[in-house]
Amino acid sequence: MAAQTNRGFWGGGRLNTIQYLEDQAARAERLAKRITDTLTIEKLLTFAGERRREIEVITGKYRRA
Repeated sequence: MAAQTNRGFWGGGRLNTIQYLEDQAARAERLAKRITDTLTIEKLLTFAGERRREIEVITGKYRRA
């Protein structure tokens, strides 16, 4: 069998986008745990939350009214 690309069996960009957003959210959350500046922590956690909401929209778990 030929080597699989990042697209795998899932059909392409959607999975790559979800993985990218997951990585970004996780990075922001890890960084927020290591710093002491309250404003920066709030911004990082807001950023992480926005990425997670994007994932929900992509996967269809969240429906806009």
